[in-house]
Amino acid sequence: MFLSTKKLWIGMALVASLGYSCQHEDGLGVEAITGFKVALVDEPSVTETRSTPQELGKPTVDKFKLKIANSATGKSIYDAGYTKDIIKASAGVYDVTASFGDNAVLAYDAPYYEGKKEDIAIEEGDTASVTVECAVANALASVTFEDSEKFKELYSSYAVEVAVENSSLKLNDGDKRSAYYRANSKPTFTFKGVLKANGKSVEAELEDEKLSDPATFAAKAHCQLTLALKEMVPGIIPTIVKAEVDTVTVSATLPMEWLPAPKVSATGFGENRTLDVYETVPTEASIDFTLSSPLQDMDFTVNFADENLKSLNGDYTLSALTNEQRLDFVNAGIALPIMGEEKPSVKFSKTLTGALLATNEGVVNNTFTLKSVKANDRTNADSVLTYTIATHKPEFTVSVLPGNIWTKEFTVEEITVEEGKGDLNSLKEKLVYQYSDDDGSSWKELNDTRRQFFDVLPEKKNYLVRALYRDEIVSETNDVELEVPTQLPNSGMEDWYIEAKKKSGTWPFKDKTYYTYHPYAEGAGDSSWWDTNNDKAQGGTYALGIWYEGCFASCVSYTEDAHEGSKAALMYVSGCGDGYANTSGSYVGGAMVGSLFLGSYDSGIVQGHSFASRPTSLSFWYKYKPYNSDAFKVVVSLKNGEKEIATGTYEPQAYSKEDNGYAQAMVDFNYSDETEKPTTICVQFLASNKTSLSDDDFEKGTTITYPVVGNWTVHMGSVLKIDDISLVYDK
Repeated sequence: MFLSTKKLWIGMALVASLGYSCQHEDGLGVEAITGFKVALVDEPSVTETRSTPQELGKPTVDKFKLKIANSATGKSIYDAGYTKDIIKASAGVYDVTASFGDNAVLAYDAPYYEGKKEDIAIEEGDTASVTVECAVANALASVTFEDSEKFKELYSSYAVEVAVENSSLKLNDGDKRSAYYRANSKPTFTFKGVLKANGKSVEAELEDEKLSDPATFAAKAHCQLTLALKEMVPGIIPTIVKAEVDTVTVSATLPMEWLPAPKVSATGFGENRTLDVYETVPTEASIDFTLSSPLQDMDFTVNFADENLKSLNGDYTLSALTNEQRLDFVNAGIALPIMGEEKPSVKFSKTLTGALLATNEGVVNNTFTLKSVKANDRTNADSVLTYTIATHKPEFTVSVLPGNIWTKEFTVEEITVEEGKGDLNSLKEKLVYQYSDDDGSSWKELNDTRRQFFDVLPEKKNYLVRALYRDEIVSETNDVELEVPTQLPNSGMEDWYIEAKKKSGTWPFKDKTYYTYHPYAEGAGDSSWWDTNNDKAQGGTYALGIWYEGCFASCVSYTEDAHEGSKAALMYVSGCGDGYANTSGSYVGGAMVGSLFLGSYDSGIVQGHSFASRPTSLSFWYKYKPYNSDAFKVVVSLKNGEKEIATGTYEPQAYSKEDNGYAQAMVDFNYSDETEKPTTICVQFLASNKTSLSDDDFEKGTTITYPVVGNWTVHMGSVLKIDDISLVYDK
């Protein structure tokens, strides 16, 4: 189809009869003011092809931008939209440029129009007529696939990619759009397809002598490529079978409604035109319009499920909005476009999305439906478009570290918020932590923010915990199992076993019977938690084949002088051991401190017993008889493997006076690492805190009376009695 050649004269005349006097800003000092009155005319048109300006519709003259500038200085006297009014000018030489469009690097269906007349001389009192011819000033390309069925049989998808600089777009089979690019660009054309047979990608840059000719990409040039599949090896790469270049123009006489219809796009909305918003994480979004002329009207529907915004729901026409209605949208955080805007949009602010509330049950959908957008007497071709703001509940979790679970309390960690799906600081303002003691049937708030403590040891050990936001949104639950408060066996020191041992004598010596006191019942040695260092005190040794006896007296035994019950542990500082005999006349160097401890004795003290609870302190009752001046010592610790996680020591000031009765003492477990659970507990009682002994630390040749076995002569120093040991659980 051919369009006839037309010239639209709006009379570009130089008018010298305006008749008022002024000093013009260009400093020419001219008294008589002349002026421009602009008219546009198009060039001859060409055969109509896909997405050329004839199809898209041309801007009418009043849509053009005019620029009139002094030819010598380049200074503009007018740079604005087309006007029928006289544009005043002083005498001089000018360039006149008319343009329409953005002249994009690369875009679909985006013709840019321009016309220019240079060195137009205006003399004072003269009149003249000037015609500005306007034409497409960028270039375009379109693609046709010959015998589409062959392509569709071979490829699951295919297109030609047009690339200019860092921009690219695709022209598909049957696509009525054209790719527009700036004049004198150097675009590349690449065929890209995916084979049906094996899913492999095929890619090849298209070549033709026309694509090497700069004229193909000059202003007004329309490059029309026709692709076909030829019987050739490899037979899967299409070739250009025809390349034509035509000239396109603008017709200034086409009506405004022939301009492109409004186009609608969106910022922030994703797949299915949905904006996902997580409560406490506000975001911005907009529905954007691309228009060829100012906005004429818009019809839309609001349907918000959010309880606080339901008052906005309804059908609206932009031109019929009252001031009150528009103010309601503004207050809600929705900015509606203004009639006559050239780049209008519907903007959803953080005020809006930050006010949207979620529910614990599911997503709350708030919809904004665009029914129509009107500009240049045309409505958008997309028909009805619904945009959904989907409000999701924030996603956060609670946890309880093992180290924060005790026998009487537990502490919940601060919530962890999944990145982008909640704001911690905002959540904390309306957040409480709860626990359930009936498997989730009911919930109670923790009695100290994130810590729950019980005044007495609770019988129930298993609980659920969760976080509750805004009395509506809950986290998933987490399990908590309180530690079991374990006590030490034989903590009342009532179980003892006296083991009779015999040392065979060598003539002329008789056999010797002696006794070892064990802090456990007979037969329970393998399962006992407690042991002593009696093996050290009662030990003998060989020297040059001769056996030298020790003292044969236990430095740890029980006594019937108890705090409660019938027995208590007794330990003393001994002047013999490790084979040194207990003679009555001299100290022979085997001095040692009697010790009761958790663990075993194997050529030395091996401390510790497996344990899984975390006490806060150890309570015990003691009676002390220091020799001269002395102090006993109690050492406790908890270990995880070889790592100490809690330690404690009780060590009174040295004193000389014997205690009249039993006194209670406490040694605290001081935790250096509360994130780990213990695997071992260590407790040791020592009759003295001294690490080296001398003759002054014990009385030689004194007598001790043991229960059952009677009197023995020993070298004895300070004596410690221990009874009623208990682990205390205050957490």
